[in-house]
Amino acid sequence: MNTNVPQHVTNEKNNKPYWKRIHHDWKFWVAIFLMLAAMFIYIRTNDLSVRPNNQTQQKVP
Repeated sequence: MNTNVPQHVTNEKNNKPYWKRIHHDWKFWVAIFLMLAAMFIYIRTNDLSVRPNNQTQQKVP
């Protein structure tokens, strides 16, 4: 290895910026999974609204 050249320049893996190789990082996929899970929960719970399921509302006379 040439000692005059910094290591980060000689490593071909680091030639691309991090945002282009982020899909190889496990933290990226965990964040994507958590985001999709949160979106699924939000949609399935009707915008996170809490409503009593068994109670029927009385009609106003």
